[in-house]
Amino acid sequence: VAAIARRVERHHAVSLSAGLLAALVIALVVIWWDPWISVAVALGFQCVAFAAVYALFELTPLSARLAPSRKRAAKVRRFAHLLFFERGLGALPTHNGVLLLVALAERQVEIVVDQGIDSLVGTGEWQRIVDAFTAAARAGRVAAAFETAIRDLGVVLGRHFPAAPGERSHVPDRLIEL
Repeated sequence: VAAIARRVERHHAVSLSAGLLAALVIALVVIWWDPWISVAVALGFQCVAFAAVYALFELTPLSARLAPSRKRAAKVRRFAHLLFFERGLGALPTHNGVLLLVALAERQVEIVVDQGIDSLVGTGEWQRIVDAFTAAARAGRVAAAFETAIRDLGVVLGRHFPAAPGERSHVPDRLIEL
């Protein structure tokens, strides 16, 4: 199963930090500009600055892009595992479930596999697919990277679990957009 998510997590700590920093900076600018300004007016400027910057970070991918890379990777990995089990990929009778998740805002790719296919293939093959996807995406070819990754995953699955004639797939054969 292939899934694409615009954003996996909102990274509120980054948005909050940016809003607080903006409020602090605007306070310093306002006090420098007019040292006799009333506290209520200065506080109003701070509130507006905080709200504007916080909203900017929450409504755009900025918070995800500025979040620490280890935290981004951990959140994408957790989300991928939750999605893997939610979609029933961990309950397939042949234990050959595979999920390819691309988190656009976080700029992360995660492959989650069931134990049956993982014991036959190993982590090196999955990492090769992720590395190829990442290289193509960095070059601006995200759609081609998706197609190649799905094809490569299909080849790996077909090698170890060939489809029987007339066998129905247990999972949807379409891209899941989140």
